Amino acid sequence: MRGKLRLKKLKFDKSSYIIDYYPPVWNPIQKKYIRRETLKLQVYNNPQSSLERQINGLNKELAEKIYLKRMKSLVLDSNGLFNRDVLEADVYEYAKRYIRAKSAEGIDTDHYVIAIKYIKKWVGDHLKFRHIDEHFLAEFKKFLLSTTSIKSARLKLAQNSAASYYDKFALIIFQAFRDKYLPEDYTSRVDRISNVKHIAKIVDDEDLAKLINNPPQDIVLYKSSILALMTGLRFSAIEILRFSDFAYSNPLKTWYIEIIDPKPERSFRLYIHQDVIDFIGPIPESNELIFPGINYHTIRLGLQYWFACNGLLDKAKFHNWRRKYATNLAEKGTDIYVISKLLNHMHVKTTEVYIQGIEPAHAEAAKKTSYSIIKNAINGNLQFTQGYQGNEDGHQYIEETD
Repeated sequence: MRGKLRLKKLKFDKSSYIIDYYPPVWNPIQKKYIRRETLKLQVYNNPQSSLERQINGLNKELAEKIYLKRMKSLVLDSNGLFNRDVLEADVYEYAKRYIRAKSAEGIDTDHYVIAIKYIKKWVGDHLKFRHIDEHFLAEFKKFLLSTTSIKSARLKLAQNSAASYYDKFALIIFQAFRDKYLPEDYTSRVDRISNVKHIAKIVDDEDLAKLINNPPQDIVLYKSSILALMTGLRFSAIEILRFSDFAYSNPLKTWYIEIIDPKPERSFRLYIHQDVIDFIGPIPESNELIFPGINYHTIRLGLQYWFACNGLLDKAKFHNWRRKYATNLAEKGTDIYVISKLLNHMHVKTTEVYIQGIEPAHAEAAKKTSYSIIKNAINGNLQFTQGYQGNEDGHQYIEETD
């Protein structure tokens, strides 16, 4: 393994230091073999002042030190020895490249990003690989299990969330070991955080009957909730939903919604039941939001009040409409694979290539999502296109009482 430090002439009477490698060497950042490395250290070919001569001298010294470090690293690597110089590399920069690569593969990287936020919350903005060992990982586990949520300082971070964030950081550290940034696989010495089995309290048919028969005064809360129940959409998708997102498939003879789903940030086509259209009313040719100005905090408070009035406060989560949608499909015999696609989940990866092939199955599944109690409640006063009655932004909000 050999290398040579040389100068390459540039424009404007300057040159740049370059290291030539022969044979080519593996670059762990670019993930490919390279024959040369530009050091981004420039010198003046004909220095005209003492400052330019000082710059030349400084950059020459830096280039020679980098060259020697590279040669040392190559010698150690070729002899199977660990190069301790890499311990000074920045963990956050490595994590950024790792996450970017995962995102390019179409993998959801939200939890990776949040895991790094919790690391920064714990140790700050400076972290080198020399700080990483089994003790560091064990202490990070303790921190996650005792800290509050980034979203709210009043809420303790849930154990299952802590487990997910630790696992994502451990995956980054394990890959760093494989890329020879660490001398050992420290992740193998530290047990992961165990998940807690959590059985969500979902709305059953009896609960649904209570809620539909005792609707809230807030028409936006009611309509957004029922729409989530009938489509399985998350609040983040309901929030951005426009009339122009609705379309009709003549070959499949059913309606569908096509949006960029905010959660996985990808295009999503959701087939829906005719009841959804009956509930919304005639779909206008408009690009307007269905719920302009809808606010999650206000909806959450209104939902709690509505559910509490029906003795269901422990089930007062907007996401429970989505769970009820999935449960309703499962109870009617819909294949779990089809349900996962209707929910736009990313779990069934081995059969992703068959998504288009099962669209008729999606459409048939959507036809099973009818709720007779909602269908009976649909009338002219509930049509979206007639507008809302309420305050200036079209909402009727419920005031909380003691």
